[in-house]
Amino acid sequence: MKIEFAWHLDRAPWAYTQPGLNRIRVGRKNFTALLQTRLGITRPDTGHAERVSQYLEGLRKVDSTDAWFHKSFEVDPWSTAQELLAARDDAVANGWDGTLPEWQPGVPEPSPLLQTLAAAEKAPGRLAPSLADDIAELVTALDSPLPLGIDHLVLQHPEGSFPQIWRVIIGKLRNRGVQVSEAVPTGRAPRLTVLTAETEWEAAENSARWLAAGDNRSTAVVASDSTALLDHYLAGHGLPAIGTGTPSIWRPQDQLIPLFFEVIWSPPNVQLLAELLTLPGSPVRRDAARHLLNALKQEPGTGGDAWTAAISAIAADPQLGSELAATLSRLFCTDVLVEDENVSGTQLAERAEWLAGRLRARASKDDAAKATASLLQRILALVTPLPRVSRRDLRRIIASVITPSSGALVTAEAGPWLRLGHLAELADDVDQVLWWGFQSSRTPSVRRWDTHDVEALSRVGVHLPTPEELSALEVSQTLAATSRTRNLLLVQIEQRDGERVEGDPLLEALTAAQPSRADESLSDRLSALTCRPDSLADDTGRWSLAGRQMQLAAVPQHRPVAPRPVHQVGPNAALVPERLSFTQLSTLLGCSLAWVLKHKSHLTVPAAASVPSDNQMLGLFAHKVVEVLQQQLRAEHRAVPEREEVRAAVERLLPQLASELLLPGQKSRLAGVRATIETTVMTFFEQLQHGGVVLQEMEKEFVKDLHFTAGGNSYTVEVKGRADAVGIDAAGRTAVVDLKWTNSDKYRREEVQRGEALQLALYQWALSPSELPPDAPTAYYMLKQGSFASTHPEFGSAIQTSQDPSQLWQQAVRAVEFTVEEVLAGRITATEPAANAVAKGEPGADAIAEASGRLHMKPNCKYCDFGTLCGLKGDYS
Repeated sequence: MKIEFAWHLDRAPWAYTQPGLNRIRVGRKNFTALLQTRLGITRPDTGHAERVSQYLEGLRKVDSTDAWFHKSFEVDPWSTAQELLAARDDAVANGWDGTLPEWQPGVPEPSPLLQTLAAAEKAPGRLAPSLADDIAELVTALDSPLPLGIDHLVLQHPEGSFPQIWRVIIGKLRNRGVQVSEAVPTGRAPRLTVLTAETEWEAAENSARWLAAGDNRSTAVVASDSTALLDHYLAGHGLPAIGTGTPSIWRPQDQLIPLFFEVIWSPPNVQLLAELLTLPGSPVRRDAARHLLNALKQEPGTGGDAWTAAISAIAADPQLGSELAATLSRLFCTDVLVEDENVSGTQLAERAEWLAGRLRARASKDDAAKATASLLQRILALVTPLPRVSRRDLRRIIASVITPSSGALVTAEAGPWLRLGHLAELADDVDQVLWWGFQSSRTPSVRRWDTHDVEALSRVGVHLPTPEELSALEVSQTLAATSRTRNLLLVQIEQRDGERVEGDPLLEALTAAQPSRADESLSDRLSALTCRPDSLADDTGRWSLAGRQMQLAAVPQHRPVAPRPVHQVGPNAALVPERLSFTQLSTLLGCSLAWVLKHKSHLTVPAAASVPSDNQMLGLFAHKVVEVLQQQLRAEHRAVPEREEVRAAVERLLPQLASELLLPGQKSRLAGVRATIETTVMTFFEQLQHGGVVLQEMEKEFVKDLHFTAGGNSYTVEVKGRADAVGIDAAGRTAVVDLKWTNSDKYRREEVQRGEALQLALYQWALSPSELPPDAPTAYYMLKQGSFASTHPEFGSAIQTSQDPSQLWQQAVRAVEFTVEEVLAGRITATEPAANAVAKGEPGADAIAEASGRLHMKPNCKYCDFGTLCGLKGDYS
């Protein structure tokens, strides 16, 4: 058997231009496995996470309060064990057997690191061998008389460039009769071309064009990065896909286990829980997930009224059942883990049993679920024996087991070219090489040992290669590979996702190997070898790059244009509103396009993105605090709560409606929110008492028919909703307060001052038997600022307004009639883009509405989900 051996040949194909029997190419991993097989010393592989766990137990046995690694081990045992194991494996891979040099006068003793590694080697217990142990074992195993069946070993780079232990192994093979030779490079440097594009899109377009412009039967494509874009352009030329993916942890099945183990702890992270519920392949059944998501939208926490109602709905569903409801409630709410209570591995395993069962049920039909189930069992095997598992430990263990996986958007297809991952893998002669993703081709970094440790290990016969030596080995093997091609095209980009991409130092070595004049600097040489996409075509459309040419045909220029602000879709009686709430009404009057998309086309954002956070969450939370206190006060016939009662309500409702504030890193924010709500809630009740307003009901439901005429036809639409706080003043009039949480009260105060507080007018109209709203006490209460915005003195300083509620309501009804008539006629308007399209000097929509006696309502574009569809965000693609 003839073996070609080099440091980076483990992924190289065995043959391309010169196929033959009994001829293989290997790197150090595959060569080690081959020798183990021939010597009969193979053994089962053990995962890295399992070895870290074993080494952690060994460190635990040698740990003490004065141990060098004790403080790190106490804070983060898994990471400490992982770091020390990496150092141990690096030393063992270079021939270390656990011994330290004997003490000599005047010679410093070994470092604490080496002493710790030596103590761990002698600690009782088992550490499964790894590639490092396998390499070290070969030194003695090659003394066996068993035949190897190897006739010729061809080294692809000089024997002296290998680390010391490999030189020993090669020497022993030579002593056993194996012919050892070194491949002789031709010394011929290829013609180097460096294509430097601004973005990956330009690079992919020109790279695909280069492949399409020539015969690729003697071409190698080196793909060191994802080829998703390149494959897209290759398909446009009718060429097969290369199909190289990028390692990523953000694949649905890879996220399932980490998400599950994050959401079973207290405090609940509802954003992550929503992600788990909406994840493709989620273990929670779809109908059950929908109930829980709806609860999280109403109350961003667990254990509250909405959550309890969702659990009850799941239990009442015959397709889901009470057993599933009880399990979900226990896992995510009633029996969550508390880190301060010393959670054991057994407790984690008990909670993960449900997830394991769900994965087993799908494993027979879904290969991804089968793989995830296997990963889960590995994790449980690691954590179950542990007496205490912190969240940090658990995350470290999961990250060790679930490593980034690669998956291309398009699977690889058979092509005429040789496909490689790094140029160093090229072992056949080819005419052309395209190196895609050149800047991503760096090899993993190696451990940098202290000089003192290197000297100490050398005294026991262990010679550690320096990072510089290993880098030089990579460079020399890559340069040797370049001699196997006549033309080398490197593709690099300057930016990705808006960030600059660093260059690869290997480019300097490749450039330096090019023939040059004596007075030519390296930078001048690189500039001469570099070309940019905009310089590849001449005035006649003749495109040329690295010896290949193509005639380009001019195409009409096409620039994306902004969507039309007004869409003519034709008359449609189905577009009449079926019912209205204030939110629907404000959307309809503000932007009919947004209203049609949401309420007629039923476009929605992903469920996970609709769980309230920030100001929306705080508004719901503060509102609920007021509601709970009002119910308590009403039962006891009181008007103002005690501050301790407010504080108790805040503490009780936090996990139910604002669990985000209980997460790590939120301590300062939580303190500020607590203080604000306690103060402003007290102010709310005190001002109502001072103004003579008796609060009677929170979240008061109302239903009333709205009659209007549009296009000559009469319509009746049900208006339905809830008023936040409803009471009665000293004169017996209905008083309504709407609670708001915003960063500033300026907008609401100006709205009241202009007489455009439509929400307050709608509440008074809906709660009154007349067709026009009475001028009864209404107000906005700004929960964050602790201030009222009202035209009535019952709520403090009254704001002077330009019109009363009845005038505002009549304007609103006329606006409804106009907008509905437009919509029914098929004229759907994106208000803000339409306003931007008005010519200078022409009247805008607000002026036209005012002249017609209609209310002009500004669209709430800042919080609209359809800004891309109307073109307001500027993306016209």
